[in-house]
Parts: sequence; structure tokens; C-alpha cells
Amino acid sequence: MYMKQVLTGLFLCVCLGVSHAAVTVGACIPGQHSYPTITSAIAAAHQGDVINVCPGTYAEQLTITKGLTIQGVVVAHKPGVTITAPAAGLHALPAGSGSYPQVFVNNANGQVTLHNLAISGTGASVLVGSIVFDTTSACQIGFLQDFPGISFVRTHGTVDHVSVSGHFVTSATPDSGPGEFPDCGTGIEFNNRNEQAVVQESVVNGFGFVGILSTGKLDADHNVVGSSDSGPFQVGIEAGTGSSITGNAVTGGMTIGSIGIQSAGVINDNTVQSWSVGVVSTGKIRHNMLLNNMTGISGATDTDDNVISAAAQYPDPQCDINSCEPGEENKPSIGIDLRCEDGSMVKNNEITGVGIGVAEVKKSEILSTTNLFANVTTTSTSCAQ
Repeated sequence: MYMKQVLTGLFLCVCLGVSHAAVTVGACIPGQHSYPTITSAIAAAHQGDVINVCPGTYAEQLTITKGLTIQGVVVAHKPGVTITAPAAGLHALPAGSGSYPQVFVNNANGQVTLHNLAISGTGASVLVGSIVFDTTSACQIGFLQDFPGISFVRTHGTVDHVSVSGHFVTSATPDSGPGEFPDCGTGIEFNNRNEQAVVQESVVNGFGFVGILSTGKLDADHNVVGSSDSGPFQVGIEAGTGSSITGNAVTGGMTIGSIGIQSAGVINDNTVQSWSVGVVSTGKIRHNMLLNNMTGISGATDTDDNVISAAAQYPDPQCDINSCEPGEENKPSIGIDLRCEDGSMVKNNEITGVGIGVAEVKKSEILSTTNLFANVTTTSTSCAQ
């Protein structure tokens, strides 16, 4: 009997030891001790805890260095949780890095999940030394090199039902030509190696450079990515080898060098529209809708069952920077640009209205007859070599 009591006690202790507590910010959950800020709740929380954040606007810059879940509480007839930049300005994190994230997740040694939150960078300023700069001035001077809504470093992370907006910062001075310099601002970024990166059911709008970025493997599932502002070299979603980019809607502004999705993984069931290039990939491209892009797909040799549609010609974005000679203002759109690589796996694609259906086909290679072309000016072009 005594041994049974000891074992029962040990079992209870183990269970209590691994249970995850809930920490509350605000007063929307009766009977719980609450914290006034998300920052104070993070400081009080233990590894694995859940932080429930009541509806409201929180002007804070968050640093997370432990495995946590931070989630907004849904209260009927009340707005959700919005995190804005503090009036005193965002700090560079890490110090001296030139990166000013609103939410910084750094080597947390555990899973960090952000759920049901809004991150707004509108009107943010940054603190450089003791001087506060607006983000545009800081970007133009070069103090601000990165302005992410959410930045993960070496941490397993999940971003779920999160809105990130207001991170478009132009670097072009008033006297410069349009789009002369790359702009500042990223929606969500993962600077990971082997750590898992997941973004799902989220919205990223208004970014200067990249909407969703992962240096490693990324699972991006059913997100809406677009920029109400547009600048050169923008990328909607950029991810590393082995990524899965599925069911996303990615919309751009057709500026020079812009790319909708760039990844060496599987790109499946996305709608990508109004980019200089819709998809750049060496992976598998399946069942996507590629609309109104100057080039639908570039670099991919394994493309199956995609719908590609565009006008036959588009104004050359280079003409915004360099004066074009008469007759050079427009360029033909391209459905698939093979770049002289093997095209044997290009099949079952429906290509409509473009100037060139499939460009840079290997010499003497015959495209699969399963591809359908309608109202295409030139079905294909061959490589010179």
C-alpha cells in the first residue's frame, strides 16, 4: 500500500511538472491573475506556457527567448489583438544588426507559436543611438537594413491566423528615379537552419522586400500575400529546399525584378498574379494559377497542370529607370522560360494569351503535346546553342 501511494505521488508530480500553465494579458478572463503588457507576461511565463492576450492594442517590441504560445483571445463584438511599435522607437535586435523587428524570436530552444494576432508596422520609428528616425529616413540613410514584422532566429516556429501589415519602407529619395534602390521591410522571416518554419492561414500585406522569407524549409499553407505598395525586387514568398508552398494567394505590383514565389520545393495550388516573374523554381510546380505575370514560370523543368494566362506584351519595367528607345517599351510575355534546361517534364499546362508560350527550349527538343496553347503569339523559341 505504501509503495502504491509513493508511485501515485510520483506520477502526480511528473504530470504537474510537464503541464503547461496559462498566463493572461488584460482582464477578459475572470478569476485569473493578469499582466498589463505582453512583455511582462513573457518575462513571467515558463518554457512551454500559453500566453492568452485580451483584445486591445499593445505598443510593444517583443523579444521571445523561450518556447511559448502567444495567442489572441476572441471576445464577441470586440476588435482583436494588435501589436504596434512603441512610440519611443524600435531597437535593433540583435544590437547593431540593422534589423528592427517588432516581434523577435531568438534561439528559444523550443516551439514558439503565434496565433490570432495582428502586427502593424504603420507609423513605426527606430532608435539609432539616442536619436529616433522614421523608418523611411532610416532606410534611405542605411541605418535600417531590415524591418520585419516577425523575425525568428534558430527557433521552431508556427505563425497561424496572424495579420502582418505596414512594412513597406521606400529607400528611393525624392530626386531618384522610381524603383532605383531596393526597399526595406519584410513581413515574416525565419533565419533558420534545420528548425521547422510554418506559416498558415495568415495575411501579409505591405512589405518592401519579402512577404514571407525562410532561409530553410518552409511550410506555407493558405496564406494571402500582397503589397498595396510596390517596389523593385519584391518577393512574395521565398523559401529554401524541401519547402511546401500550397494554396496561397500571392499578388504583386509588376515592378522590376519582382517574383511571386521563389523556392526549390513543391509549389502547389497557388494563385500568383501581377509579378515580373510568377514562380522561380527548380522544384515541382503543380496545379497553379499564374495570371498577368510578365513571365509565368522561370527555371522550373517539372511543371504539370498549371494554368498560365497573360497579355501578349507588357511595358518593360526597365523603362522606368532607363530611357527606352522607340519600339523597346514593350516586351513579350512568356508562359514558361526553360532557360535551355530539359523540358521533358513540362506537360499538361494550359497557356493562354502570352507572347511566347515556352521560351528557350533546348535545340531539337520537342515539347509534350499535352500542353495546350490558345491565342499565343509564338508557341516556343529555341536556345541559340
